[in-house]
Amino acid sequence: MSEIAGQVSTSLELVVEKYYDDLLLFIGKRCGSDVVAEEIVQETWVRAKSAAETIPENPRAYVFRIARNLLADHYRRSHNSPETYGRLSHLSVRSSQKDAPGIVEIDQAPSQEDVAVAQQELRIISQAVETLPPKCRQVFLMYRGEELSMREISEKLDVSVKTVENHIRKAMLECRRSLQKAHADN
Repeated sequence: MSEIAGQVSTSLELVVEKYYDDLLLFIGKRCGSDVVAEEIVQETWVRAKSAAETIPENPRAYVFRIARNLLADHYRRSHNSPETYGRLSHLSVRSSQKDAPGIVEIDQAPSQEDVAVAQQELRIISQAVETLPPKCRQVFLMYRGEELSMREISEKLDVSVKTVENHIRKAMLECRRSLQKAHADN
């Protein structure tokens, strides 16, 4: 067990919840996007939830390090990861010299395999969302489907922002578990 601001914490996810706003500010300043910051902090909570039972000596620093590493992973994936290079290697490039010399057009059509994998993952996530409790499903669909902010959802549903956050965390954790289970089964 670890002492956190006068409270005894038995799990890292409670540490993330305690410092949620600080983590949002910390990541938000580094990435310049509230949306990315929210996703990174939610993923931090998911990672903390699945972390080992042993609480590190400085749990606050530990969860901030998780968040920082997730942000670095996000940038690697979105900017220069092998996955991105793999997708770029499948692009077909053609030059349109007659119409505009020096302009290169890129056909970014995904491969059939990429489409099939994406469709399968979408089915898995859709099934996971359908199994969520009704209020949790409603909040998650408003957040991801309608792209409403947590504050907007809390106002529309007349619940606290913390309640909205908890529903979103639960939904994301369930989607992640379903994807991991599907990948483990294959």
